[in-house]
Amino acid sequence: WYAHVTCLFSEDCVLPCNFKPSGNEIIRWYLHEVLLLSHSQQGGEQPPQDHSPRMYLLQDQLSRGIASLHLSQCGIKDRGRYRCLVNSTLGQQESFVIMKVEAPIKMVTMEKSMNREIQCLSKDIFPAPRVQWSTLPPKDNLRPITHMGPNTEGLYSFQSTLRMFENTLTYICTVNSTYGSQSWRSSLQERGLIGEAGKELSIPCIAPQNLQNFSLTWTFTRTNDPTVILSYDSRTRRISNLWEGRAGLKPDQVLTGDGSLLLHNPESREHTGTYTCTFTGLQSRHMVQTQVNIRSRSQGSHFQMLVIVVVVAVVVAAVITALLLYRKLRGKCSLLAVK
Repeated sequence: WYAHVTCLFSEDCVLPCNFKPSGNEIIRWYLHEVLLLSHSQQGGEQPPQDHSPRMYLLQDQLSRGIASLHLSQCGIKDRGRYRCLVNSTLGQQESFVIMKVEAPIKMVTMEKSMNREIQCLSKDIFPAPRVQWSTLPPKDNLRPITHMGPNTEGLYSFQSTLRMFENTLTYICTVNSTYGSQSWRSSLQERGLIGEAGKELSIPCIAPQNLQNFSLTWTFTRTNDPTVILSYDSRTRRISNLWEGRAGLKPDQVLTGDGSLLLHNPESREHTGTYTCTFTGLQSRHMVQTQVNIRSRSQGSHFQMLVIVVVVAVVVAAVITALLLYRKLRGKCSLLAVK
């Protein structure tokens, strides 16, 4: 019979083999028909010259008919077709194990460069994963460029780059494992927001649908290094606020996925910059980057005055144009009456 076992990279694993005990068995394990281990109930283990000390049997289990092969720190080269052969007075008993090795995806991150490109990154994965891009709303012809390759241990890393379009899109990078055991999703959305000094400002951030057991982090970047503002854990419902009195969340709304940040009495110089909201859940990560510009009150007044002046100028120009057209039409009508 055949058993299928998936072992995790660098961790221990057990390949099953059961037999009817008689007390004088000779047990052999093969990989691709190359002898790995030979054990005699009378003479003990008889390993081949190139035997790996990472492979062994448990002596106390043999009397119960269990000859499972124990592997420590599984590597990529350990995968393949194993054969367990037991010879005894009862005859020959044989079983097979198809062993796969997987290094699961641990994290998928997204980064934005200065030249309007967005990157999706991950490392130490096996087998090579599948990377897909999409947007909300959907957009065709995305044409990402993906570089992927193994390291000396055979683990894959990738860097997938996509040229960004307008700020209204949400960019989504989905990474699926080859064996179908994992599907990671990382997304990024950009927007701009203008506020006025001294007036409370809400910076929106909504979690993806059906996101449960998540953590939320807000950071602020004015020059290069981001500063953590606050964090929230939906499992404990605890908020750690480093901007107490200056910013906060609405506790009754954040549990439902509304992580919008409230800035209390913002100042134009101190609070202008990039605010990044990050939702992290099971195999999911969603970021919203908002470029916030806090105008001083004088700037706001000047802007309002400028708008009023522009509106008045447009109205006056329209009235003058209408009067000129009226006079022109009236003159034509008078000439026609004289004729």
